[in-house]
Amino acid sequence: MGALVPWQWLASPALFPLSRCCAAEIQQALLAVLAGEAFLADRPWGEIWWGRMRLDLGSGWQLQIDIDRDRLGALMWARSPDGRDWEYGCQRDDWTLGPDSRIVEPVALLEQEQREQLERLLREAICWPAPLVSCGWVVPMGDVEPSRHYRRRRRHPGHRAVTRAGIGTFGRQSRTGPQPPTPL
Repeated sequence: MGALVPWQWLASPALFPLSRCCAAEIQQALLAVLAGEAFLADRPWGEIWWGRMRLDLGSGWQLQIDIDRDRLGALMWARSPDGRDWEYGCQRDDWTLGPDSRIVEPVALLEQEQREQLERLLREAICWPAPLVSCGWVVPMGDVEPSRHYRRRRRHPGHRAVTRAGIGTFGRQSRTGPQPPTPL
């Protein structure tokens, strides 16, 4: 295979991960949501007054929409099903205008009634199920029975927690702590 000529660079598989989504693609994903595509939100609208709501669409799109004082804001981040991403500010209407160029943003491309419909959908969004354990480990949901090989650890009857004074928690002398001085 010979060297790539400039008009083949964009089609090169090595450059594919460097390409970004465009706002029009994300607008089509938002229109699919309005048409009834399934999606899940990371948390309910009522918990967000000023923040971001993350959405996972059934088609594989991941979106992060800004909620600004209980109103629908701009799309801040998106990832397409093929792994390309988009960030707020990465697309402009005309880069040659410098600071006068305007940001192209997918939610702003929607009609006013479509934005209102999207806000209503997001206010009633179904959220991801909350994990059963909040310490970093997620327990599978449903009826889970322990294995027949599971052994419960039992404390030995003589074991007591030891305090700093060497006395167990029940006021008895500890077997492992220092002995109190004997009276003369």
